[in-house]
Amino acid sequence: MDVRCDSKVGPPILSPAEMVEQVATQLRSAQSQWFRQLAEEPGRFAELEVAVHQAFQRHADQVVASLLAQASQHSPALDAAKKK
Repeated sequence: MDVRCDSKVGPPILSPAEMVEQVATQLRSAQSQWFRQLAEEPGRFAELEVAVHQAFQRHADQVVASLLAQASQHSPALDAAKKK
């Protein structure tokens, strides 16, 4: 199974290990931005909390897609379905 980001012509999904590294890099970058936003506008904490939750959800979706891509490459059930 060929799993890609965003569309059928998007870039291929990274391996789970590569995806976790990419997510970690993106979260480190976002963390400094979130801290800066909170320091500058503490009254917008609720908005920031929503943004952080959305970021983690998006990253979780990417990791799950990566796991799916890897599992589907080595799945006896998928191989059996292809033979039908």
